[in-house]
Amino acid sequence: MPDLRIEAPRSLTAMIIDRLERAIVEGEFGLGAMISEETLAKSFGVSRTPVRDALAALAGTGLVVILNKKGSFVFQPTIEDTAILCEYRTILEIQAVRLCHARARTEALASWREAIAEMDRASTDDAVAYGRADSRFHRALFDHCGNAYLADAYRLAAGKVAALRTHLTARSRPRRDTSYEEHRAMADLFEAGDIPALETLLAEHIDRTRKVYWEALAEPAAPVRPALTLKET
Repeated sequence: MPDLRIEAPRSLTAMIIDRLERAIVEGEFGLGAMISEETLAKSFGVSRTPVRDALAALAGTGLVVILNKKGSFVFQPTIEDTAILCEYRTILEIQAVRLCHARARTEALASWREAIAEMDRASTDDAVAYGRADSRFHRALFDHCGNAYLADAYRLAAGKVAALRTHLTARSRPRRDTSYEEHRAMADLFEAGDIPALETLLAEHIDRTRKVYWEALAEPAAPVRPALTLKET
């Protein structure tokens, strides 16, 4: 008997969650920007209910902040927030490196090389494309670490990290050049089996990101509120 199961269509809420997450991560909305339920409902051609549900779901990931009687806003990080986030990343990513090298060395390295190739293909002025490749590089650690709890812990912050790459890090060309060379060096160290040196470089890489966050937050970009559609999902 053949497998005749069909994939159920995604709900409107799921589609809106994906579209809003992409809009935040890729910089269509600025950090701290207000998100109007009514405007989004009109743009998407839906009622306000699935929009409200999507915003509530994104609030659970930290990408959206819902303030009573004020509305919904894209998260606006502080210097303290970014310091804690980078500390969290360092703890998780170093452990993920160790597990990947012990359990799925070939697969993890292949994913890293693919992400670096994606960085190569990104236009020198395309911060969004570079940010996607950067996110793919770091996510690969958790795709191959073999520990679902560690992967879940990373997902708690992955959306914020991806958004900050686009908004605060990837838009700096000198930072992208440095980032690219560090990613290549980390992959080479992983392939050579020099995990202590890789851990040191990874920690320095994340700490350098923290410093870039702090510099960028001193001169925040103006928030943007675009007209979004579901056609791009």
